[in-house]
Amino acid sequence: DPTDETTTDPTTDPTTDPTTDPSETDTDTETDTGIDPPFCNPGTKICADGDNYQVCVDDGSDYGDPQPCPAEQGCYVGECYPLCELAELEPSSIGCSFFANRMDNLNASQPDSLIVGNVSETLSANVQLYFVPDNSNVEAPMGAPVVVNPGGTYTFTMNNAQIESITTVRKGGTYRVESDIPLVAYLHSPIGSQATNDASMLLPEHALTGNYIIASFPGTFPTHYPSYFTAIGTEDGTTLNFTAGIATAGGGPVPALAQGQSADVALNRFDTLNVVVSVNYTDLSGTIIASDKPVWVAGASECANVPGYPITFCDHLEEASFPLEYWGQEYVGAHAPQRGNENYHWRVYAGDDAVTVDTNPPQAGFPVLLDKGQYHQFQTKESFIFTGDGPFLPVQYIESQNNGAGTGDPSMYQMPPVEQFLNRYAFVTGTNYNQHYAQVIRPAGGPDVFVDDVLVTGYYTVGGYEVADWAITEGAHFAKSDGDFGVMQVGYTPVTSYAYPGGLKFDVINPQ
Repeated sequence: DPTDETTTDPTTDPTTDPTTDPSETDTDTETDTGIDPPFCNPGTKICADGDNYQVCVDDGSDYGDPQPCPAEQGCYVGECYPLCELAELEPSSIGCSFFANRMDNLNASQPDSLIVGNVSETLSANVQLYFVPDNSNVEAPMGAPVVVNPGGTYTFTMNNAQIESITTVRKGGTYRVESDIPLVAYLHSPIGSQATNDASMLLPEHALTGNYIIASFPGTFPTHYPSYFTAIGTEDGTTLNFTAGIATAGGGPVPALAQGQSADVALNRFDTLNVVVSVNYTDLSGTIIASDKPVWVAGASECANVPGYPITFCDHLEEASFPLEYWGQEYVGAHAPQRGNENYHWRVYAGDDAVTVDTNPPQAGFPVLLDKGQYHQFQTKESFIFTGDGPFLPVQYIESQNNGAGTGDPSMYQMPPVEQFLNRYAFVTGTNYNQHYAQVIRPAGGPDVFVDDVLVTGYYTVGGYEVADWAITEGAHFAKSDGDFGVMQVGYTPVTSYAYPGGLKFDVINPQ
């Protein structure tokens, strides 16, 4: 009967040994041959360093001698890549293509400058500046390519008309610089150490995204020298949405918005969107940008007194904005190198809802709970550590000179999170300033840091970090260490200053 089941009692079945546990039976067919597994798989590759690779030998016992990558290539995960591709595989502030725009500045008659620095210590860079004429979306070379020697710099002049204190979309009128090997790039508005100068570290094209929060500051003249932001389209068919942090003026295809209202703006590659506040002395900081394709964004103020009038003088403020993807949760709030008896002014911006930010030592108003786009402003005399439970960004505002500083004037600059520190930097100062500093930030007791092969000394302690305000000369510089560290650049001269990060990684910490 196929449905009949027979059970066997192991205690009575003569074929079953009740004292044997099947789990104790040795079923392992492997035997110990006494031969160790190979150290590596034959033929596989690793990077010996940034310029050389090694191949696992045929018997798998070790990697062979380092082999050089081809000329103008570097090593990444065992393979050699052209240096521009390598810069995209390991995203940071170096790159081979950068957008730039003339910024709305009180001194409109003065040109802006785009300064590039060759980050290689051995290779020359072939660099071409392009300009897109107004009412065009086709770029054309401006002159012949220039050769920038290893570790050298070159200053391009940008002298087209700036967008003057209005909301509009302009077709063309933008710049782009391209190189055959990686560069660093900076925008100075206006050129050199003119009164009302500020400057930005430019982000390479490959690091741009569609997600930003604007940092700015109120303009302080009775005439309309406004707080504003500028965006450049990098791809055709872009839709940029912005939610106004304060009431903004309309112009062209862009509607006027009340605080908290949103608008979509269509952009093609090389189009420029400029948005200004609608009321004098107001500030569009906290404006949220969400674009469906990457855009270049800068927050700015045409001329601002910090912390406000009647503390003089006013100065142009600008920063090429860090995308939200790169914001972190820990920062060293190192105050700018001391000039005199000034205060240090900060805002901390939240990159998401319900972000709590705290400081150590405690600062005024902390801990603070912020939603996306909100910010907390405070002043202090000391340096400290920022920590948070979500993405946030501190921005430092250098005080006007006539409140005890004695030199310099307002500048604003974003802090890099400690998560984005590098172990090597190439950076370039502004021109014609009396004082330049590389502010070095390293973990307390961390590896030595060298700037131009000179050991950095003179640190002071901030929590678990150390800060050194290291005086440097005008021009290009290299900083390196066996561990990750941060670099900020600051320069002073009477009635003006500049400040920007010396560089940073662009790892995605905060996916959007």
